[in-house]
Amino acid sequence: MTTDKIYVDASQPAILRDLAGTWACPTLREAMIAWDKLPDKGDATIQMARLTYTANEIARFDFGPKPQS
Repeated sequence: MTTDKIYVDASQPAILRDLAGTWACPTLREAMIAWDKLPDKGDATIQMARLTYTANEIARFDFGPKPQS
């Protein structure tokens, strides 16, 4: 399992999905706030554009700019 950060744009729209339902969120930041409140994050996903992220990936989100190599 990797622990590398995933750099994302928190201002982009996102869709949060879990066992209880699906929620369209105006921003990824709002989807993350809702995800943080979930009792069982393991079954949740967040979709942005055409990418769907699992709970493990969501936990590694970083909202800062990606560092230059």
